[in-house]
Amino acid sequence: QNKKGFSLLELILVLGVGSMMAFMRFQDMKTEQENVMAKAVGQQMKQIGEAVNGYINIRYDKLSTLTSSSSQSSDPGPRTCNGSGCEITYQTLINEGLLPTAYTGINVKKSPYKILLKRDGTAPNYVINGLITTSTAWIEGGKTRYDLLGNAMQTAGIDSGMTKTTSIASGYSGQWTETSANFNNITSTGQLAFRVGFNSALYSVYLRRDGTLPMTGDLNLDGHNINNIANINATGNITTTSDLQARNIKATGKVDADGDISSGRYLIAKSKDEDASIKIGGDGTGNHNFMFESQKRTSVVFFPSVNSALLTYKFRGNINILSPSGDSVGVKLNGTTGNITASGNIEAAQNVKGATLESTGRATVGEFVQLNGQAEVGKVCQSNGLQGRTAKGKILSCVNGVWTGSVQINNSQCKWFSPANAFSYFGEYSGQLHEKPIICPAGYIMTGSKMWGWAEDVDDEHVDIYCCPLS
Repeated sequence: QNKKGFSLLELILVLGVGSMMAFMRFQDMKTEQENVMAKAVGQQMKQIGEAVNGYINIRYDKLSTLTSSSSQSSDPGPRTCNGSGCEITYQTLINEGLLPTAYTGINVKKSPYKILLKRDGTAPNYVINGLITTSTAWIEGGKTRYDLLGNAMQTAGIDSGMTKTTSIASGYSGQWTETSANFNNITSTGQLAFRVGFNSALYSVYLRRDGTLPMTGDLNLDGHNINNIANINATGNITTTSDLQARNIKATGKVDADGDISSGRYLIAKSKDEDASIKIGGDGTGNHNFMFESQKRTSVVFFPSVNSALLTYKFRGNINILSPSGDSVGVKLNGTTGNITASGNIEAAQNVKGATLESTGRATVGEFVQLNGQAEVGKVCQSNGLQGRTAKGKILSCVNGVWTGSVQINNSQCKWFSPANAFSYFGEYSGQLHEKPIICPAGYIMTGSKMWGWAEDVDDEHVDIYCCPLS
């Protein structure tokens, strides 16, 4: 006879399978819930870690001097410091605006945080490192949940870690470690940890206020300005497509310009010892346009780059040479082997002086000609036509290679002479006497005469001459 329903065995099997499936589902739900919690714990740790890194940047000056703070308007704190470091709380980060005001400071596992910051290095380049830990270890059923701590670390990132002993916190695969000797917030196994500060990885995303952390890439300001800079030090070029404006520009090397160099005042070039300087320009208030100044050097020399090159200097206007006292002086050329050539006149208000003054045309003087060359009458001279003078000032000429003096009449010793050939006795006619030469004695010159007996039938006809000696 057939019976309807389930047998006891079948019922037991059905209930057993159902219970097993329900248990498995429960386990899956529990694991999923734990993973969600671990992820939340990791996100919360990363959030507070980034906030602490930001705090180190804005309060580096206080942390580097280990200065405590409590309820100050410019530095709200709280921050408690001792001889080696400082401790802050989540409230410190809220007061600085680095965490939202609703932040409770306790993670989803009901564990608060302990934040310690330490100063390392030497002044003035101190660095700040820190460690954040959960105050409570992650323990369930008497076992440390390293699996969930690992999941939390995956979310928190490279700077996160955990404690596997009571004295050491370490990152993933031991990439970093910190000890309880440095950070006393390492107290037990199973704590979630997060390193901050100079040695951390996330800290490199900040541009350090103290300058101890270099940039790892270019700084792109997208057309914005950098204001209130003290010095800019660069090992490369400073390039701009616009103007470079500064109060002073100092170059330790040369300055190359493809265009003009404009100056509102002087363009000054100095010697290495700063004794001599060349100034070009001026400020338009009476300054010279080109000036050479020196205490030791007394000359300006222009050399061509090639010895055979011809240098040409053109001046449109006057050249005024002054003595050190400001008086006008002449232009002096020493050791010149060339000529000074002018197509126009060379004019001077004072002297023109040279070894030889030669004129291819007429020489005209407006006053006297002063001859300083002295010679003696009868001495040999080198060139016919030379003019000289005696020691007393008499003019001498070079004639046929001999210095010859000029003739002067001594009027105080003139005499009348009656030359013998100036007489005619019973001459046939008067023309006989008239045509005879009548001369003064040697060394005399005739300056006058008297005629006697020129009447007809006068037998005594003669001529007296007035002769003066020559000197």
